[in-house]
Amino acid sequence: MEKFVSWDVSYDVGVPSVDKQHRHLVDLINNLYNACLGEKAELEETFRDVMKELVDYVMIHFKDEEVIMEEMNYPALKEHKQKHELFVKEILKSVNAYKNGKQFVPNSFVRFLRDWLFNHILIDDKAWARYYFSLKQ
Repeated sequence: MEKFVSWDVSYDVGVPSVDKQHRHLVDLINNLYNACLGEKAELEETFRDVMKELVDYVMIHFKDEEVIMEEMNYPALKEHKQKHELFVKEILKSVNAYKNGKQFVPNSFVRFLRDWLFNHILIDDKAWARYYFSLKQ
């Protein structure tokens, strides 16, 4: 299996449960990428299965993150939730386009996932993690 994305400790936010979930999201992105390399019939079946798992897991992950932010009264919670919601809408739009047979480029979608995830972790998630650890001092 080829790795499209490799995890690096610089992506860790320092909250073990969140870092573990982020690593799993990277694994799912790698699975999608590998599905794109396969034969068309294999691509469609694998891509469909991994997309479902990804959508389900993203929902769980975002909810878990939001609970942490709610518990600490994170000041930017509303904005962070909006980013999560926009991302979910974008994924669901792509999933529906794919299901309805519209033009869909899996490679572009995988790149979108990668770019969004790492930008979100490095900017938004690192911001709430800094706030989280400032409260622990």
